[in-house]
Amino acid sequence: MRTLKKHSMILLVALATAPLLGMQSLSPVKDGSEIKITGTSSLHDWEEEATSFDVTGDIQADKVANLQILIQTKSIKSGKSIMDDKTHEALKANKYPHITLKAESLVIKGTTISGQAQLQIAGKTKTISINSKLTDLGDNLVSVSGSLDIIMSEYGVDPPTAMFGTMVTGDKVNVQYLFKLKKN
Repeated sequence: MRTLKKHSMILLVALATAPLLGMQSLSPVKDGSEIKITGTSSLHDWEEEATSFDVTGDIQADKVANLQILIQTKSIKSGKSIMDDKTHEALKANKYPHITLKAESLVIKGTTISGQAQLQIAGKTKTISINSKLTDLGDNLVSVSGSLDIIMSEYGVDPPTAMFGTMVTGDKVNVQYLFKLKKN
C-alpha cells in the first residue's frame, strides 16, 4: 500500500509539472536588439530609439508565457535634445518612468507569435493585438520582430508641438522592434 501511494504521488507531481517541462526563460541580448519609433510632423518625418529596455518571459514549442517588456521612458531619444524633451514631456516620463507591455500567454504557430497583450503608456493601459515573427538563430537564441501602430491620444498623450504650435507631430506612431533573446 505504501508503494502504491509513493508511485501515485510521483505520478501526480509529474502530471502537475508536465506543462512546465520544455519551458525556458527568455533574457535579452542587447547586441542586436532595438526599438525604433517613427512618426510624422507638419515639417518632416522623425525617428527615435529606445536605448534602455528589458524583455522577460518563458518560451516553449507552442507558446510564450509571462512576457513583459519594460522600456525606460527617458531612454527614448532622437539625438536632438529639444525633441527628446518634448517626447519625455508628452509621455509624462517624470510621473511614468516606464512603458510596459505584458502578455500572460501568446501562441506560437510556425514562425508567428500572436495574441493579446496589455500596453501601458503614460499610465493608461489598453489591450492590443500582437503579431510577431519568430526566428530560431541556433545556439539557444531566437529573434522576435514586428511593428505596432499606436495612436498616442488613445493613451492620453497629446502629440508634441514646437515652434509656438507651427510644428505638430502626427497622432499615429509606428514602433518597430527586434529582440534578440537567449533561451535559458
